[in-house]
Amino acid sequence: MPLFLLLCILWLCLAPSMTGCSRESLPAGTVATVNGQPISLRLLNAVQALSYFQRAGATPELSVDALRKQYGSVLASLIVHSLVVQELRKAGMEVSPERMQAEEARIRADYPGGEFEQALLEEQMDIQTWRELLHSQLAQELFAEKVLSEDIYFSPQEILAYYALHEKEFSYAASLYVRVISGTEQAQVESARAALLKNADAHLPPGVLEQKTALPKASVPEEWRKDLEALKPGEISSVRKMQFQYQAVQILAEMPAQRMSVVEAYPLIERALIEETIDARYADWMEQAVQKADIRVSVHLQKRPDSADPGDQ
Repeated sequence: MPLFLLLCILWLCLAPSMTGCSRESLPAGTVATVNGQPISLRLLNAVQALSYFQRAGATPELSVDALRKQYGSVLASLIVHSLVVQELRKAGMEVSPERMQAEEARIRADYPGGEFEQALLEEQMDIQTWRELLHSQLAQELFAEKVLSEDIYFSPQEILAYYALHEKEFSYAASLYVRVISGTEQAQVESARAALLKNADAHLPPGVLEQKTALPKASVPEEWRKDLEALKPGEISSVRKMQFQYQAVQILAEMPAQRMSVVEAYPLIERALIEETIDARYADWMEQAVQKADIRVSVHLQKRPDSADPGDQ
């Protein structure tokens, strides 16, 4: 979800002047309710922990106000998830148990043996909470597919207009597809070079690394420019001593500058326009849903008045 939408919802729920969010006490273990549906402290803590690990490496903010902001941002996303699930139910749609089971099986397949359960333990998350988060994710996907994507159509004029407006995205500069071989021993790189001249698929000797990459001609490193200008596809430069290793470069293919036609670019344009349309519909729906919803947030996540005694925090 776009960050500005999260912040808007957070502001709506915590701003003192808004009437859409209640400040009355909630049952123990509940941090918010959305049209009567509770959001548990257990779920909030789990998502906050995941968010914290994803921010690993960032400077930790340890003040109470900073923590309140972090938890408030996470709560905003959970409020949106709850609204999405409720909207699906109004439309007679729900994430089916079969869909849940299939997705859980797919995810578990990536964790051999008992590694899945171990991963949950390391994240201090129980299976019930994990399944709640999985359900929220699948609900978001279902909402985008069945509700936000309904009746999307683009005229030829809209396709052409997008193509003209984003012309650079469908143009490609002349480039080279090259293979760079490198190693710390000159003899090894020389041996690899000789083998590749005889057979493009030759097995390289131990200690020689290979990297294939596409480079725009204008971005070819200066130290290779003269060598590459003298080569034809399939040819390899002489071995050059670099700062820490020896290298040789081979041109595998030359790709001229080109521009995709509208027909070639059509699938890319359609996908981009669909995403723009879904985002716009999502923003419109969310604004209306939040305004209409009865959202009640725990006072512990609401900003204290500026006049509050710092000792009370």
